[in-house]
This record gives sequence, structure tokens and C-alpha cells, in this order.
Amino acid sequence: MRRKKNYVILAATWLFCLAILGLAWLASNPWLLAGGGLGLCYVAWRFGSAKKGSAKKASQKPAAAPPPPQPAASGKPVDPTDTDGLVEQMLAQGRFALLLRPEIATNLSQGHLRRAQQALEQNMALVPDGEVVLGRIDEALDDGKLDAEEIAATRGRVVHVEPVFLDRFPVTNQQFYEFVANGGYQQMALWEKSIWPAVLDLVDSTGMPGPRHWENGRFPSGEKNHPVVGVSWYEANAYAQWAGKRLPSDAEWVKAGCWPVPLSPDSRMQRKYPWGDTMDRERANLWGSKKNQTVPVDQFAGSVSVGGVYQLIGNVWEWTGGNFRTTDHMAGKLELPTPMKSIRGGAFDTYFDNQATCQFQSGENPLGRRHNIGFRCAVGVCDVVLAPQVSDGEEQVDDEPAAEQPAPTTEEVRA
Repeated sequence: MRRKKNYVILAATWLFCLAILGLAWLASNPWLLAGGGLGLCYVAWRFGSAKKGSAKKASQKPAAAPPPPQPAASGKPVDPTDTDGLVEQMLAQGRFALLLRPEIATNLSQGHLRRAQQALEQNMALVPDGEVVLGRIDEALDDGKLDAEEIAATRGRVVHVEPVFLDRFPVTNQQFYEFVANGGYQQMALWEKSIWPAVLDLVDSTGMPGPRHWENGRFPSGEKNHPVVGVSWYEANAYAQWAGKRLPSDAEWVKAGCWPVPLSPDSRMQRKYPWGDTMDRERANLWGSKKNQTVPVDQFAGSVSVGGVYQLIGNVWEWTGGNFRTTDHMAGKLELPTPMKSIRGGAFDTYFDNQATCQFQSGENPLGRRHNIGFRCAVGVCDVVLAPQVSDGEEQVDDEPAAEQPAPTTEEVRA
């Protein structure tokens, strides 16, 4: 505003000096002629000084802050014929479960096999085999015990679970970014055929492949270790396939949280929450925990299950591999217009205590991309190699490929 005012004064002075020069010419007065000329020189000098000052100020303005850097995907492009390079890249991407599949593991060096097994132990928890009761049994669990009569009265279902590994943490934004950056949305073999026509519509807020709330293929700044949300059941399932895993069944998920223990043939102990039988909002990210948004997946250590699994309750709902069973939650069977997939665990905005228990099940459209639904993955113990593959009487050298085993093909390693 001040600069504009100065320019107006200079313009008025310039016009005044021109008028003086005109008058001096008509009157043939040398003094007026000299005064008008000096005035014009002064105006020209002031105008030049003002212009230089503006340019100097513009050059001193701080540079605009650069946009947040694009998260780096693990590793540079690897030569498809470089088996060791591909294995190293897959380990960096967290695809250790894929490396431990028998068809690939038998062709790995002992060093790579051991590292994949160590990654499995660090990132996944063992859920042992045994029975778990599913259904609306929370009221019967107020004392932490269930008997056959209570199970029958609540229409509970006793399900046997085979041993399984379950992710200790929900899948994070950084982990899902590895899937996006490495072309997960373009690898149709990872997706169910029924959803192929819709994959192109699974984009972020800027039209790039990725979760609904990302921008330009990137997750929000500062949320690298937060659980990924805004992904449909199909996206969660495709990621699990890419990682060499799968979504857990409802029974596996519930068993990991409630950790049932048989007391007798007709009685068993089963927790309502991973930490016990009483709600404690200091142990989980729920409505009233004063967070009001997702938090990093390693927070709320007080909610860890007996087996070492974090945040089964709170932070985000989690997709499971099962369908929503309406008969578990209401008398009779309800016919739904769209088959729904099961979600469990509650989220940061879950208000009611009875929706944040190990047993509670809700449902969601499998194409839904909600702000409060994430997921974690599982892999069956029988589906991975947990010990070096050495035949009787055969001594295998560490860090060398197994004897008489062909090198894995590119398709096997990148499957």
C-alpha cells in the first residue's frame, strides 16, 4: 500500500515538472526551465531507486517449502536374472512369508532361509491350535468362563483352529506403499477375477492407485507407522497375496485375542479382551481414549495379547477373510442385499464397549473403503518352511544353495 502511494506522488511530481517546463517555454524563462528539468531528473532517480528496491526484496523472499518427499520403495530395480538381488529386495519389502513357501524356500541359500525365518519370528506371532467359541457370548464371559450350557444358550459355535502365524501389528502405510510402488494394483494375478473391472476405480483422492485418503500415491506425512486405512477388502486381500500371506479367518483372529484355555471337557476359559475381562480405555485406542485418530501400530502396549499381538482391540477395525454371519448377532437369519465381509476389533471412533471385544463381529461391504478399517495378515504354519531342508545323511554348507536343487525361476521368486 505504501509503495503504491509513493508511485502516485512521483507521478504527480512528474506532471507538475512537465507543466513548469511548458510554462518556461512559453515565457522564455531560463530559471523555470532549469527548475523543471531538475524536477524531472529527481523523479527519474526516485523511480529507478524504488524499482531496484522492489527487485531486491523479491530476491530476498524465502523459497517455498518443498513438497514432502516421496517415500522410497525398498531397493532399486533388480535384474530379473539376479536371484540374490530379488531375494534381498523381497526381504526388504517384508515378503518373507513368500520366500518361506516350500516351492521357493527349497531353492534358497541357508543364509537367506535363516533371515526369512528370523523375520517371520520377529513380525508374526504363533496362534496355537485348539478350539475357540464364536458368537454373542460376551455376557456369558463376565466371569471369564464358558460351559456347554452357556454356549448352547447363546447359540455359540465351537470352532477348531489349526496353528497359524498372525501379524503382530496391523499393516502400516509404509508396508502398503511397498505394494503400491511395486505395481500391486497392476498385477491382476493378485486380485480376485470378480473384481478385475473395478480395480481401476480403486484410487486415492488424486486419482492415483492407492488407498482412498492418500494423495498422489503417497500416505499423509508423519503417518508412516500408522495402520493403512481407506482400503477395501479386495485391496487387503491382494496385499496379503503379494506378501505371501492371507487374511485371517474369524476363528483365527478371535483365538489370537481371547486366548482360550480348556478347563475340562465341558468348561473353558476365554478372555473378553486381550488383556482380561474388564474394559480399560487406557489400553486401547477407542472413543474416549483422547486420541480421536489413528496412532502408530506399536502404541498401547498394554493391549498386547498373551501371544504378543498388538492392537487387536482399537485403533482400526480389521478385515478378516470370513463373511459376516448375521445369525451370530440376531435371532434368525437376515438376508442382506450385498454379501458383507467380517470386520473385528473396533476403532479409534468406536463408542460402545460391547463393540470392542474379541468376540464382537460387524460387517462391511467388501468394496467399502472406510477411514477406520485396516487389516493384518496371517499364514498357516503348515504353509511355510520352518527348518532347513536337509535330507538324511546330507550335510549342507551354510549360505550355499541346497545340493542338486535347480535355481528358482523368475516366476517362482516374483510370484
